[in-house]
Amino acid sequence: MKQKIINLISSIPFINNYFSGIATIFMLHRVAPFEKDKLFPNENMKISPEFLEKFIIVLKNKGYSFISLDELYEILQKQKKVKKCIVFTLDDGYKDNYEIAYPIFKSYNVPFTIYLTTSFPNKNALLWWYGLEKLIIENEKIIIRDKVFNCKTYEEKNKTFLEIREIILKLNQKNLENELNELFKNYNINWYEFNDKLCINWDEVKEISKDKLCTIGGHTVNHYAFNQLSDKEIIDEIVLANKEIEEYIGEEIEHFAYPFGSSNEVEKREFEIVKKLNFKTVTTTRRGNIYLKHKKYANCCLPRIMLTENFNLKQIGRIRKQRVVTI
Repeated sequence: MKQKIINLISSIPFINNYFSGIATIFMLHRVAPFEKDKLFPNENMKISPEFLEKFIIVLKNKGYSFISLDELYEILQKQKKVKKCIVFTLDDGYKDNYEIAYPIFKSYNVPFTIYLTTSFPNKNALLWWYGLEKLIIENEKIIIRDKVFNCKTYEEKNKTFLEIREIILKLNQKNLENELNELFKNYNINWYEFNDKLCINWDEVKEISKDKLCTIGGHTVNHYAFNQLSDKEIIDEIVLANKEIEEYIGEEIEHFAYPFGSSNEVEKREFEIVKKLNFKTVTTTRRGNIYLKHKKYANCCLPRIMLTENFNLKQIGRIRKQRVVTI
């Protein structure tokens, strides 16, 4: 009932416009066909190629403009009075960003940014969420820390995935592989099995970076949650990743996204650390649109909206507790 009331109020034109801001930064991870035999939490990181293309067409027909992060930075710095601007960003560095999303963006002349975690093209990313999915799909029950998780039905498999994911997210991220192996000591899991299939490679990064439509942004070396790291460790994760990317593409990294960007993982401490690195823009995963008031937050905490399959444009202007989302 509450959700219906929020949706109803949000559909009122002047309220929708009030919460729409001057621009929206969309957050994506993967653009790929859905797989019916896979689990919802991982599939929810995707949008289909068909939906992306349809969504771009709808945005164009509704009078939206597609801009890059550099253009958004200029708008904020010069306080340009614009509206209905869209920025597409894709997190991590999945291969389908190059193979599927890029051709679609190219065909419609739409700028986009890939926030690259360097462990992805280096093929040493711990894609534990796919290893966990495979384990759950192949078993009817899983025993972890003497607790039995039932996995007989599809509903039970999804429930088990979410419950175990919460356990994994509380592990020591800096010693994650060892802790994963200890947690799943009763099972033989290759945590690197999916790297070649799912992760972009450096040749693809170099090629795509040459297109003016594409911006490569920083996203750390290992995708650790910053609230588990010291100040120096945070800086090292960012700087070492950016240095490696710059060596491959020959361009300075001027934009950054937190690996985990909710209020649970990044707050004032992390914002102050990142500010000192002088990026043009830095994005979180806090839900919100962009306003001219975000000028002073551009280098530490710009909000985004996650783009999901069948996203309704009216959701851009959905009412929120806070209109200008920052810290």
